[in-house]
Amino acid sequence: MVLGVIMMATMLPTMIGLNEATQGSRDQEENRRTTERKQRVHLLATCSLSQGTPELRQQIQNAKVYFYITKHPSSSMVPFNGGFYQHPDFPPNNTSGMVTITGGETPTLRWVFLDAQTHEMRWGGRPDSQDHVCGPYNWTKDEQFVTLEGWEGWLAVRLSEDEARDQSDQELGIVDGQELWRLYFDQNDDGANLPPGAQGLEIQLKRVMAES
Repeated sequence: MVLGVIMMATMLPTMIGLNEATQGSRDQEENRRTTERKQRVHLLATCSLSQGTPELRQQIQNAKVYFYITKHPSSSMVPFNGGFYQHPDFPPNNTSGMVTITGGETPTLRWVFLDAQTHEMRWGGRPDSQDHVCGPYNWTKDEQFVTLEGWEGWLAVRLSEDEARDQSDQELGIVDGQELWRLYFDQNDDGANLPPGAQGLEIQLKRVMAES
């Protein structure tokens, strides 16, 4: 019994040291993750070889997200440039919201949200996001891709009206409307209830470090 007490007394400093080292590693990892989540990123759309035709995949694969998905942006289009952020409706220190920086001489933050009626991703001020889905956003285990509500339900969508763009194309500076896709989220895993004639391809949203 005395020997056991002596052994415990001898081991106790080592156990305390191990616990402190473990806690230190956890704190360091948590600090790293917090810093990473605050970094600004662009988003790239990626799709698997099982999606659509080679021609459609070529339009989407590695295309940058401007809240449209395209490889041929006009000068007026601003790419997604933001990341995870604390939303006022979420608990303190919960960075499960998402913001992007607008273009212009005075850049401002805009909330990224899912339109509750159309399932299309949008961005705007706090009043614009009310009654819509503002998160929770997160990243995958490898920290490479973005999730919403715990999964990757992203869709690149081309509506039938997009195929015949005329005036809207001219305003956006895009000649071929077929190379412009919208970003949707299949919230209920039912195809996002797309309108008739729409095409949807499942995609992932890859995080790429934003330019300074």
